[in-house]
Amino acid sequence: MKSLISALLAIFISLLASVVVAQTAEHPNFPVVVLDRDDGTIAIAGKIDFRTPLAFENTLAEVPNASVLILDSPGGGVHSALSIASRVRRLGLTTVILNDSQCLSACAFIFLAGMERLAWGDLGVHQISASEGEGNLVGGQFALADIMDALDEYDTPSELVGMMLRTPPEDMYTLSSEEKQQFGFLQQRREPSNVPQPPLSRVDLANPETWRGKVVTGELVSSGKRWFASLNVNGTTVFEFASGKRSFGHYIVSDGAVCFRLDDNPQFACRRPVASQTGIRWYDEKGNFQSVIVGVEDNKIGAVRMGATLVPAVSEYIHPGECALIVASRPTVIDARNYVLQNISDRRFLKTFRSKNGWIAISIGTLKFDQVDAVLTEWKQSGRIPWDSYCSTGKSYQQVINLGLN
Repeated sequence: MKSLISALLAIFISLLASVVVAQTAEHPNFPVVVLDRDDGTIAIAGKIDFRTPLAFENTLAEVPNASVLILDSPGGGVHSALSIASRVRRLGLTTVILNDSQCLSACAFIFLAGMERLAWGDLGVHQISASEGEGNLVGGQFALADIMDALDEYDTPSELVGMMLRTPPEDMYTLSSEEKQQFGFLQQRREPSNVPQPPLSRVDLANPETWRGKVVTGELVSSGKRWFASLNVNGTTVFEFASGKRSFGHYIVSDGAVCFRLDDNPQFACRRPVASQTGIRWYDEKGNFQSVIVGVEDNKIGAVRMGATLVPAVSEYIHPGECALIVASRPTVIDARNYVLQNISDRRFLKTFRSKNGWIAISIGTLKFDQVDAVLTEWKQSGRIPWDSYCSTGKSYQQVINLGLN
C-alpha cells in the first residue's frame, strides 16, 4: 500500500494547488477530494468545519469503494471531526498522513479512527479550546466526554490520550518519529495467510501454533478477571471477554501471533504471547499488554467456570439526564486506588468505572446536565477538582469497579 500512496503523493500536491482557494466545479466537496476513484483513495485537504461531514458523505457516494483516506488538515470543529471519524471507523478505512503533510487538533480524531493508521507526516494533539466546545464550559465538558468515548472505541494508546490532555489548547504536541513507531503509526500490518492447520499434540503457552483446538485462558493484570478464547480446528473462534460478553468469528495463527476477526469487524486484530520472568504476556500490535496467558486446555468454553462476582450495572449509578464527574483515570485498579487514597478525602459519592480501553475512571459523584456549567466552573477555579475533570454520560464504561475503600 505504501508504494500506491507514495505514487499518489505528487498527484495530491498538485491537486492541492488547484483546490486550496475554494470549492470548484471539479472539486465541489472541498476540502474532501477524490484522488483515485478506481483505487478508492480520497483525502481531506483543509480545515474541517460544519459543512465537511456532508462533503465527506457526498464524496463517499461518489466513491463507494473508498478504502484509503489521506489527511492534510490543521483541524477544525470537534463534533464535525468526530462525525467523520465515526464513519471512517465503520467503513474500516485506512488513514494516512503523507510526508510534508499535517493532521493536527481535531483532524487527529479522524486519523485515530482508521483501522490502519500510517503517519509519515506531522500528527499533533492538544486539549480542546472553548470555541471547540461551542464557546462555553459545559459545551467543552461534553465535547471532552464525546472525545474520550471515541478514543476508547478506537483503541487509542493511553499514553497518547495523556499527551492530548496535558497539552494546553494554545499549544500543539507533535508526535516524534519514535512515538509514532511506538504506537504503530509507522508500520503496516502484514495480512496473515488464512489457512487452518491441524493442532499440535504438545501445548506451549508461548507458542500459539500449539493452541489450535483448545481454549486459551487469559487474565487481566489490572483486575485478575479472566477471559477465554476457543480456537477451533476449523479456524472459527468464540471469544468470551472478562465482562462476560461473547463474540464469534475467525482466527489465524501466523508468525507467533493469533489474529482475531470478531463479529462484523472486517479487519484482523493480532495478539502475541511473549514469555517473561512474570509469565506469558499477551501483547497487542502497539506493543502494550494488559493480560497474561494462564492456561491452554481442552475445555469447551461453555464449561469453564468463570468465578466472576456479579457487579452492579453502570446505569444504576449514572441515570438518564445525568453525567458522572470524572476527576482522573488510571490504567490499573491499584493505580486508581492509590490516587483516591492520596487525593480524595470525601468518598461519600465515590464510584469507579472500567472503560472499554481497560482504564479506571474515577468519579466523585453525578450531576444533572443543567448543573455541569456552574459546578465545574466553580470547582475548577477553587482548585477542588483538577483542571482536566469532565462529565461523562458513561457510554464507554463497561462495569463498576470496587476499590475496596468504602
